[in-house]
Amino acid sequence: MSTTNLGSQTKQPKFDYLEAKTTRETCSFLSQYKDKAKLIAGGTDLLVSMRKKKITPSYLINIKTIPNLDYISYDGESLNIGTLATLSEIENSPLVRDRAPVISNSAHQIGSQQIRNLGTVGGNLCNASPAADMAPSLIALGGKAKLKSLKGERVVSLEEFFIGPGETVLQSDEILTEIQVPNPPPNTQGVYLKLPARTAIDLAVVGVATVVTLDSNRTNIIDVKIVLGAVAPTPIRARGAEGIIRGKFVEENLIEKAAGVAAEEAQPISDIRGSASYRKEIVKVLTNRGLRQALTSALGKI
Repeated sequence: MSTTNLGSQTKQPKFDYLEAKTTRETCSFLSQYKDKAKLIAGGTDLLVSMRKKKITPSYLINIKTIPNLDYISYDGESLNIGTLATLSEIENSPLVRDRAPVISNSAHQIGSQQIRNLGTVGGNLCNASPAADMAPSLIALGGKAKLKSLKGERVVSLEEFFIGPGETVLQSDEILTEIQVPNPPPNTQGVYLKLPARTAIDLAVVGVATVVTLDSNRTNIIDVKIVLGAVAPTPIRARGAEGIIRGKFVEENLIEKAAGVAAEEAQPISDIRGSASYRKEIVKVLTNRGLRQALTSALGKI
């Protein structure tokens, strides 16, 4: 453990800086300091919030010093991504591109190269922004989060991980250590689309992940997941839209209908980046486009 007071040396509010060497030590710090402490890895979101004084932690716990939490591996049943894997590593990983290319696609669409070099998948998820770009695709693929505390480990569905803007199911002494993405069924393809397209400083006005699975003859859609980002307090499944096309023959009119239903399921607010009605229309456009692109990959037409 290393402790340094850095607040007076920077434009940040005063805080104590701690370096954790293990996940257990991290959990111990969190148990001791509770809501006075924040974890930092890449710091691409946290430091901005601290400079704006949106959050003022008394303790900043660096977890980048914990070894072996930046892995990307495959165990035959699931793709496993350590919480400290950077967005660039995920974007460029041959294993991710082969097993779940939609995850690589999502990481590619986040910010600038510098941000992707620093930012981690754990940070992107635990920040719990409704516009987090990694969340929709991981939810659509049935991803799970492995959480560790002083009491042990538990695994929760990423669909249940987010409970509100900036809020997750993480307990006060708990950290996210790994993302698990199970093997998709055969003939499964997905895509993540967002507006605006990636820039160095953008947040998604709308993000849509679509993952479709076709039967062995590639004529019927046996399963589909549509996950919307930035249009509700948390990423949400468009279950009504999914029901429109699940189990159906691949048809043009069903795609249009499903996109319209997804727009109705969105729960956006109006802000400086876009009105609620505008966001609903973009949901419709991106869902339509995403379903077509996913089906093009899985089916070779439409």
